[in-house]
Amino acid sequence: MKKTIFTLSLALILIFTSVPAFAQGTDEITVSMDSVKIEFTDDSGFPFVDENSKTLVPFKKVLENYGATVEWNNDSRIATAVKGDIKVEVPIDQNYIIVNGQQKANDTAAKIVNGRTFLPIRSVIEAFGADIEWDQNTKNVVITTTPVDAKKLFAEANDKSYEWKNYDTNVLMKMSIPFKDDSGTAQTINMDMKMMMTIFMEPYMKAKINSSIVMESMGEELTQPMDMYLSTNDKSYTTYIGTKDNKTGLYNWAKSTIEDETFANLLKYNDAYIKENKELTEKYTKDVKYLGKYNDPSGRTLLKLEYTLSGDIYKDMLSKYSEEMAEISGEEDAEMKEAFEALASGNIGDITYIAYIDEATGEFAKYEMNLGSMMTSIMSGMTEIPAEQLETLKQMKVEMIMDISNINQAKDFEIPKEALDAPEVSETVQ
Repeated sequence: MKKTIFTLSLALILIFTSVPAFAQGTDEITVSMDSVKIEFTDDSGFPFVDENSKTLVPFKKVLENYGATVEWNNDSRIATAVKGDIKVEVPIDQNYIIVNGQQKANDTAAKIVNGRTFLPIRSVIEAFGADIEWDQNTKNVVITTTPVDAKKLFAEANDKSYEWKNYDTNVLMKMSIPFKDDSGTAQTINMDMKMMMTIFMEPYMKAKINSSIVMESMGEELTQPMDMYLSTNDKSYTTYIGTKDNKTGLYNWAKSTIEDETFANLLKYNDAYIKENKELTEKYTKDVKYLGKYNDPSGRTLLKLEYTLSGDIYKDMLSKYSEEMAEISGEEDAEMKEAFEALASGNIGDITYIAYIDEATGEFAKYEMNLGSMMTSIMSGMTEIPAEQLETLKQMKVEMIMDISNINQAKDFEIPKEALDAPEVSETVQ
């Protein structure tokens, strides 16, 4: 039990301390220009992916939306687009385009399908000086006619986030955990968790989490309300978990405390913490992309960014603590040590995040992330799992959406007395 509590709370800590969750996938390829979707029809043709895994789009429809004049030479089988002083010629079935008379190599060729010309959009749009990105989650080709400095947008919003002393967030987490039953048959536990969180960052992190969990496995469904509090001080980190008895309506509380000054100080929100996190974020963030504007239900205009965070950031973050843990021999702390070593090994790999920035304030407003690799690394480091089960566990999916609100205006809270007085969870309790 203590190991399970620690695994969940450690994952939450890593989310909060690296603060940068899931987008619904689709098979339809769309194209947007300056965040306005281009509508394709049977007459214009529809985008598709060719045999080289490159996206081809209807030449005439897209380039006219861009404001270019387009022509087709049937004799030379060359499509031409002109805008301003730039002329781009696109020969059919050739792995190059011609920009103002100069030939430039391309990684795939334009095609004629059902009498319509389709072009490899990236090379042509970039030849005109516009930006183009691919949004994998939504299968959207994002064209931005005036380039946006995505890295600068991200850096400015990230700097503002260090001024957050408190905030609220609504979280939706979807987990899919594969396992094998006693007969060896593959099964899956599906869990949806809705959480309302209040986070305070100074001087030490504390969190209040009200959640409802719906779990489905082997044809049975279980709903479990659960409250959690996280608190830290100079020497310890404590998790309080209260599970609601659906019959009595009362909460049964348990707590788990890690007495370790080094670990507690990892979570201390001060100038040194901020400086270190800024440096780590800058060092390990890469491939920042601008994916357009979106309006959310509250009326905000959100700027969508995609960025990749190297798993080595946790290796750096936890290296000091791992060194301190090297001499630990106690059973409980040794298992926690294994979890940190799994993260500090750098085996998590790169994690791709989606961040939405409120255009009006420049603040982060929403995050989307897939935490499967992180959770797998933590759990495999925390428990002795047979190799076969570990391979199954690697298929675990953990997707999360976080909506941020009430920045520096969150309502303070006290941990309830029944949680403070709860018994410490024993490692012998399973």
